[in-house]
Parts: sequence; structure tokens; C-alpha cells
Amino acid sequence: MKNKFWLIIVLVIILVLLVALLLTAVFQGLGASRSSNTGSTISQSGAPGFLDAISFVKMGAVENSSFGAAEDVAGGALADAVSRLVIKSGYLGVTVKDIASSVKKIIEYAESKNGWVVSSSVSEEEQVPIGSVAVRVPADGFDDALSFVRNLAVKVSYENSRGQDVTEEYVDLESRLTNLEATSAQLLKLMERAGKLSEVLEVQRELTRTRQEIEIIKGRMKYLDENVKMATVSVDLALSEELLPVPPSEKWRPKYVLLRAWKEAIEFWKVISYTVITVIAWAVVWVPLGLLVWYVWSGYKKRRKL
Repeated sequence: MKNKFWLIIVLVIILVLLVALLLTAVFQGLGASRSSNTGSTISQSGAPGFLDAISFVKMGAVENSSFGAAEDVAGGALADAVSRLVIKSGYLGVTVKDIASSVKKIIEYAESKNGWVVSSSVSEEEQVPIGSVAVRVPADGFDDALSFVRNLAVKVSYENSRGQDVTEEYVDLESRLTNLEATSAQLLKLMERAGKLSEVLEVQRELTRTRQEIEIIKGRMKYLDENVKMATVSVDLALSEELLPVPPSEKWRPKYVLLRAWKEAIEFWKVISYTVITVIAWAVVWVPLGLLVWYVWSGYKKRRKL
């Protein structure tokens, strides 16, 4: 009996699977038939299919992009002949007589040149006084800003300037933006011819995607424009050269390491002392509670012995 029962179960499962496969094939056939009928209807009416039209617009964008790549090469050569787009940045480590005053003067200089402060900090605690400031200044006044910082310093321990050439990227973005704007215009014309809701939605999806790409490219171009126009000057300041935050690999500075370690040790003992003070202050709460618990536990043990 048991063998027959399991045989019936297996046959039922096989039958269900066969029916499911058959229904799947039928529905796929119906879908293909509807698709072919729709395509034939559009072809018979003589109007081009919107999916084909959208594909044609995309293909045109790709071809324009390929053509734009060739233009980029010419544009790059032209940019070489005219001017390059370079993002400038400078980094200095200086020793000064007064850190707070020097940071203030650097900030005032940047603001007087229509620049602004990116970040600034001054720390004159625990025998390790240091400061840092980063400002943005017009790119055409980048060298003057570096000279101003040098004149403030007692000594310039290190200076590093770099320029990032973004000309080719900018030319490429311009080409892509032109192609995408042309594609957007073609899609708008195509939407005017749309008759069915499905056609409108299909064009709208492609138009939304194209506009998103346009906004991304415009945002990147704006970022590059702003960074090319405004250079960055970062300065580390200290009262002595040993206290400047130069990577240890560049110079052997035992005094700097010792002072840093001493400061960290003081901070550690500060935390310990604050913890002890907190525990003592809360003694008015935990001591009575502890005595109460001890009294109750002692009485309980005595009752058990009796």
C-alpha cells in the first residue's frame, strides 16, 4: 500500500510539471503573436514604429558621440594652442611667531581677494601649538598668495604646488552635452507625434534619462569651472619646525614624537581622573544602595540558618 501511495504522489507531481510547462509555452506563443500583430499593424499603416524611432534617435546620438570624439582630438589640439584648464593647489609648512595671528592674516588676505576660507584650526595646548588653514583664492593670484604666506613665515619648511590639467575632460563634456541636447530636442519632436499612451510613456522615459545625463554633465562642468577659477592654498603653521605635521618618513623628529606621546599620556590620565571623580560623586547613590543590599542579604542568610 505504501509503495502505491508514493507512486501516485510522484505521478501527480510529474503531471503538474507537464501542465505548467504547457501553459508557459502557450502564453509565450500568444505574447509573440500579439507583438508580431502590433508590428504588422504599424507597418501596414505606413507610420514608423515609435520604438524604432527612439532607437534611431539613440543611434544618431551614438554616431554624434563618435564624431564628437574626433572633434575632441581637434579641440584638444586647439586648447593646446590657446589655453589649458588647470586646477591649481599649493601646500606649505611654515614656522611663525604667532599662530593665531598668522592664520587670521591668511584668512583676511583670501577674503580681500574675493576668496573664502575652506577650513581653519588653531591649537595652542599642552606644549604642542599648531595651526592649519585652507583658503580659496582666484587662480590668477595663486602665486601672489603663496608669496604672501612666505612673507608671513619665519621659515618655510616645505612647499609643494601642483596643477591638474582638466582640458581634455572639459572638451569631452562639452561634446557630450551638445549631443545629448540634440537628442533631447529630437525626442521632444517625437513626442508630439505620439498617439498612444504607451508611445508617450516610452518617449518620456527616454527623455527623462537624457535630461538626467545632461544635468550630471552640467554639474561636472560647473565644478571644473569653479575649481579652475579658484585655486586652493593649504598651510600648516607651528612655532618650530619640529612641530610641523610632516610625515615621519620625510624627517627624523624625536622631539615631535616625544611631545605628541606626552600629550596623549596626559589625555589618558585626564580620562582616568574624570572617571574617578564621577564615581566618587555618585557615591551618594551607590553606597546607600550597596549597604541596603548587604543588609537584606545578611538578614536572609541568618533566617536560613535558623
